[in-house]
Amino acid sequence: MNKKRIGIAAAMAAVLGLGLILYNQMTPAEYVPAEDEIALHIQLHTEEDVGLLVFDYRADDHEYSGGMSNADRSLIGRDSDNIVVWNKETLGSSSDAVALSMQFRIITEYVDPNYENIYPEEITQYIDPISWDARFGESYFVTVTGNKTDGYQAVLKGD
Repeated sequence: MNKKRIGIAAAMAAVLGLGLILYNQMTPAEYVPAEDEIALHIQLHTEEDVGLLVFDYRADDHEYSGGMSNADRSLIGRDSDNIVVWNKETLGSSSDAVALSMQFRIITEYVDPNYENIYPEEITQYIDPISWDARFGESYFVTVTGNKTDGYQAVLKGD
């Protein structure tokens, strides 16, 4: 009888251990940037899903453009957390911080992304730019709210 109880206890411990491992793998850990990286969390809290999220930005004296879409061509979820990571090399910086200025564009319908980041005006909504001094090794959070009828807003957390 003792061996049976020990076997049951061992089986339960194994199942709980497997459950914990699966839970940890399915629950994403928050991204922690390296010392030479800046992580920007773009949190959508919009009234509808969006096609693409495009951003034009300036880091010190360098201008860039980027964006994100879903690889499966589905819309980006209205309550999604999207992360962009830059490093010193990418931003052409050798200092501990950069002056960042960003203007987001919401492309309200899915279209195939292109390197020029040029999309039809009738489905493009511009958001007022935001600016801040970003330190390498830090994470920043921007929340995008609104809808395609009334427009969108971007707010930097702590701004």
